[in-house]
Amino acid sequence: MTPVLQGFRFYSSIILLIMLICAILAMKGVLFMFEEERRISILNKIQMKGSVNVSTLSKVYQVSESTIRRDLTSLESTGLIKRTHGGAIVLDHTKNDYNYNAKRGIHFTQKLKIAQTAAALVKPDTVIFVGTSTITNLMVQNLQVKNLTVATNSLDVFNTLSQRAECNLIILGGNYIHHARTIEGMSSLQQIQQIHFDQAFLGANGIDISFGLSTVSDIEANSKRAIVKNSSEVFFLCENSKFDRISQYKITDIGRITAIITDSKIDEETYQKYQKHCHIIKS
Repeated sequence: MTPVLQGFRFYSSIILLIMLICAILAMKGVLFMFEEERRISILNKIQMKGSVNVSTLSKVYQVSESTIRRDLTSLESTGLIKRTHGGAIVLDHTKNDYNYNAKRGIHFTQKLKIAQTAAALVKPDTVIFVGTSTITNLMVQNLQVKNLTVATNSLDVFNTLSQRAECNLIILGGNYIHHARTIEGMSSLQQIQQIHFDQAFLGANGIDISFGLSTVSDIEANSKRAIVKNSSEVFFLCENSKFDRISQYKITDIGRITAIITDSKIDEETYQKYQKHCHIIKS
């Protein structure tokens, strides 16, 4: 085992110990959450219910109403919710862009071809990161290489690879965001910063020559920036519809990544325009 992986596992054990202590406190009727955990928990409630109010949240989380208002203001800055008088609501555009199940069946044939192309690029005896997206889950279903260490923040990717004995699997700790089916937050970000990846395979909501690669969530953008920084090769897996599109939060410039893998339906003009700035691989 490499020193990096040893350090990563040591840090993960500390996180698990902290979670155990919190669970014991919860059993005794004491609700204890770090600020980041509480905010992601609130986000889950808003996405599942459509709206929340400050008074109810204050009672649920056993904190003051002013604390809840600060939490909602912080979440509003991520672009996923909107503050209202006395509470908050989910934003319409995030219902699809940040909803894994809503996107699962869209452009399935194109996504499958992108996934198969990406899977063929994975090198044996390496450490890779596979992010949460409908395409990356298809990608790991098509992996052929062995002696691979895979780190992921996706429960779907974890479930797919958990049956493969030849794969050393690392699941990031953190807070689970239900609609996006991803694990995010400060804990997962800190774990990402502790390991180097030979290759990373990620998704994005928008690709633009000037703005770069982008996503709808500030929380997601933060973790993807860290992954890009800590990876030797970075591949973004995106359908052609993502080109010439900008989402709220920038991940990185297109010139800083290895390649964008897209489908063959990308029109020639768009392909040539982006090929000047970044390697574009057609599936």
